[in-house]
Amino acid sequence: MYTNSVITGTGAYLPKTEVPGSYFHQNTFYRKNGEPIEKPSEAVADKVEEISGIRERRYIEEHHHTAHMAALAAQNAIVSAGIDKEQLDTIIVAHNFGNLVDQSQGSHLIPNLAALVKHHLQIKNQRCAAFDLLFGCPGWVQAVIQAHQSIACGDAQHVLVIGAEAMSRVLDPHDPDSMLFGDGAGAVVVSGFQEEQPRGVLANKTFSHCEEEVNYLKMGASTNPDLDKGLYVKMQGKKVYRYAVENMPELIHECLEKADVPLENISKFLLHQANEKMLKAIFEKTLNGAEDAANRFCKQVPVILQNIGNSSVATIPTLLDVMLKGKLPEHTVDKNDVVVMASVGAGMHTNCLVYRF
Repeated sequence: MYTNSVITGTGAYLPKTEVPGSYFHQNTFYRKNGEPIEKPSEAVADKVEEISGIRERRYIEEHHHTAHMAALAAQNAIVSAGIDKEQLDTIIVAHNFGNLVDQSQGSHLIPNLAALVKHHLQIKNQRCAAFDLLFGCPGWVQAVIQAHQSIACGDAQHVLVIGAEAMSRVLDPHDPDSMLFGDGAGAVVVSGFQEEQPRGVLANKTFSHCEEEVNYLKMGASTNPDLDKGLYVKMQGKKVYRYAVENMPELIHECLEKADVPLENISKFLLHQANEKMLKAIFEKTLNGAEDAANRFCKQVPVILQNIGNSSVATIPTLLDVMLKGKLPEHTVDKNDVVVMASVGAGMHTNCLVYRF
């Protein structure tokens, strides 16, 4: 018998506020060294869209907190799973900035997000542990790994796993990188089953490179030297890109080997929705430069970043929810299909799950 960790329900919350590239046309942009960028803001925004594939992103509504988005996604996942909320043994929320309640950049880390979600859902079961996980953009995948391990060792049967981020409240309006990010939340219920055949999570693998790489993504001052207050998300874009393309394919291959699943048996690759150019480069290297990589990318790698941006820990659970609920008709999965879920981000970390439906 196998102790299987199976995703039984999915949910997502996307803010209603759609932010097109024209939103940034009034911004003044600066280089990393504080020098103004001479190009018109329109040209800067157009270049970011051309490279990333992101045409618009979602920003959290003024009256919402990060915890509100997380709870709304969680409620959808619980309904989708068809369980009573009081059956949950654990709630894990992956994030990077705690509960951001407004544009003041004040990060509320007490109480933790999982506790706030449990409060908003009005779950009374004191045996349902509620804790957070900070692991950069790969945080949600790592939280699913944590849920799988809890189920495997008998500590839990139903685990609610959420990724939520209000990135717009920590972005530098003078940094072109700010245009990549959006807000949102995605959630799943992972449940344990004793079964004769393996399904659900088949294998997992994680890399953490924390030498020079530790500063590729961090908090720092605005690129505008006249804005001397506040800390914002700062990214060494070229180094992040290189790290992802060099390390994610290697990790995926190691995880497939651990799962004893050949690469050609993978139906879909659910990859962190950060940058379309980067996704294509990662996929091509994963396929070892196969001649049909471009055609296979369209068939095997669902992409939704064009309309939601990079919502950090929320990208993969949101993608999973959209796909499983039939909103991407060109991307479907059938019984026994095997997919890869892989992410990369600040730390630097990259991680992977091999999952059978």
